[in-house]
Amino acid sequence: MKITVGVKTYTDIKAPNFAPQTDVTGSEVTLNDLEVDINTTDTIGIGQYLFLYDDQDNLWAKYWITYAEHIDKQTLRIKADSQLKLLERDILDPVMFSAEPIADVLTEIFASLGSSAYTIDSSFTNETITGFCPEQSAKTRLQWVCLVLGAYIQSFFSETINILPIDEETETLIPIEKTYWKPSVTYRDYVTAVNVKAYSYTQGTPATTDAWVTDNTNTYIQEEQNFKLSNPDAPVSVLTNEITVEGITIVNSTNVSAIASHLAKYYFKRQEVDLDVINNAEYIPGQRVVVYTDEDTLAVGFIESCAFSYGIQARSTIHMTPVEVRESEKLTVIYSYDGMQIGKIEYTLPVGYAFSIENPYLDMQLSRHRFIFRPTTAAATGTMVSGGVTVTVNYEIALDYIPGEGGTKLLHIVSVDDIAQDETDNTLVEIT
Repeated sequence: MKITVGVKTYTDIKAPNFAPQTDVTGSEVTLNDLEVDINTTDTIGIGQYLFLYDDQDNLWAKYWITYAEHIDKQTLRIKADSQLKLLERDILDPVMFSAEPIADVLTEIFASLGSSAYTIDSSFTNETITGFCPEQSAKTRLQWVCLVLGAYIQSFFSETINILPIDEETETLIPIEKTYWKPSVTYRDYVTAVNVKAYSYTQGTPATTDAWVTDNTNTYIQEEQNFKLSNPDAPVSVLTNEITVEGITIVNSTNVSAIASHLAKYYFKRQEVDLDVINNAEYIPGQRVVVYTDEDTLAVGFIESCAFSYGIQARSTIHMTPVEVRESEKLTVIYSYDGMQIGKIEYTLPVGYAFSIENPYLDMQLSRHRFIFRPTTAAATGTMVSGGVTVTVNYEIALDYIPGEGGTKLLHIVSVDDIAQDETDNTLVEIT
């Protein structure tokens, strides 16, 4: 790992304390940060950007330096925060929105950072905001917007703050061979219901008993309505434990159902999973992944946080919530030569998963011959279905090695993947 500040790059650093997280419910805009010690006598000023890269020059974080002090003559300790922290100090005026294009709302939210500081997924291009926002910080307004859009914030592994859709369709399998054993499965308390309040406004003069708001120019009478979804899986005997979302006054009759449904999907599931995986930034918060909780059981859910540690490869402790057990089946790959089974391997994979597994070369001793078998196809491919899947991969003999007697050794090249003439020397060929 390495750190770049301005034009200078530092490679003599201690492992950064970097544990990004996000919230897929829209209830919070998480302020991520990092801390790192640099072996240097340099002085670095606060109020500038720090870039964290891995050794392949992939960006892990672009954060704003808030602390930079020598803890001894050779060690400079730096703390840096996501640009989202800068939005806490920006106070926005109250405003009444009426089908306001999302692009205009975000322009105001990010006014101090500029339009280059963020990106919004194209799926939100035609979205609008309707309702009232009181005087509040830009960060709080951004959280409100994410809640009603069904979006989450990615403030890591990118130069910009990314506003992304909560993707419940795309799933990434974390292979069992990348998983340290054994993942921990825990259970949250039952949530018995989700309540979401929706608001509507009429411009006019409020009566004594009316609730009202003002944008400093106009006065609006406020009405509210509660929407409730009960958890059908909660036992009758459990204590009442309800989640209530209120006071977010851009929730309205148009978007309240979608908000309540999304929160119910999140809170009505109880399982959480903690696991350690080899993770070179392939698996990040906000991503929906499938993991092995044991050799034969799979679970699917969102990554909420990743706490990284570093070695030859990066490793992270992942917290997933919520998760649910995923139906899985056996994939059996049979390796066959001339109708004879020469190998077999089994995998447990989720139903519906489109697999592509590289076929290996096989080295086998048969009747004093040592054979190298090569697959006729590069990978075993298909889609998992209920009942399991069996794939047969045909092999051919590539090499036949015969030790012989009296020191005689013979190597027969039987078949190859490719053969090419050397362009600079026509007497040489390359066999692969």
